[in-house]
Amino acid sequence: MTTAALDLVLAPRAPWWGTIWPLPWYLTCASVLTWAVLRAREKTAQCPPDGDDDQNGWDQAA
Repeated sequence: MTTAALDLVLAPRAPWWGTIWPLPWYLTCASVLTWAVLRAREKTAQCPPDGDDDQNGWDQAA
């Protein structure tokens, strides 16, 4: 949104500006997708310990 406001206020005359100004939006979308993929891989890599169920963990914590 900041880049859109700058585009309206400053209206730069550089020929490459029209291509570069949406770059933060593209980077934000790419980073969200990358985070989602990495988080899913992290969750699938976590294996619960064998022979330990959730109820025993809660009893032990109490």
